[in-house]
Amino acid sequence: MIIQIIVVLIFAINLILIRLAYSQKSLGWYRYAGGGIFVLLPLLPVIFEQPRFELDYFWWRIAGAAVILLGAALIAWAARVLGNPFDYLSEKPKALATSGPYDLVRHPIYLGLIFVFIGWWWVWAAVYTFYFGMFILAMIWLEAYLEEKLLAKAFGAQFIDYRRRTGMFWIK
Repeated sequence: MIIQIIVVLIFAINLILIRLAYSQKSLGWYRYAGGGIFVLLPLLPVIFEQPRFELDYFWWRIAGAAVILLGAALIAWAARVLGNPFDYLSEKPKALATSGPYDLVRHPIYLGLIFVFIGWWWVWAAVYTFYFGMFILAMIWLEAYLEEKLLAKAFGAQFIDYRRRTGMFWIK
């Protein structure tokens, strides 16, 4: 359980460093390293010793694999629409993406990551990791919320209209 708490703390610190990397040129190198940590860190704690859920494990693995594939497909589709997703986190994005998966939800890459994480946790059925994963999901929501503040500042009325038409993570 201690390992999962450490993972959550490292994940939170990483989000802060990613934000700093986009606002300060001297930390620009951390953008890609932080992105890798953002994706990989929540996947690692399942390998540590912990209780497992007593479920029909075979079907949870099948469901988890399906959710992982769905998340990966959504991430690929959204990244293709954006071109370079890392440019989108900068202080001054070039254009507001509203086509493809962005026509359905405002944060399809984060939603895809949530699907991947949940599917991964289902495959492993690790108790502590699943519960602490809820904190990681809350931090992803917070990251999306902060990103929306930047987008509202950059695009004004265009983003407000887009936000009214689309859900943050779910189809309106």
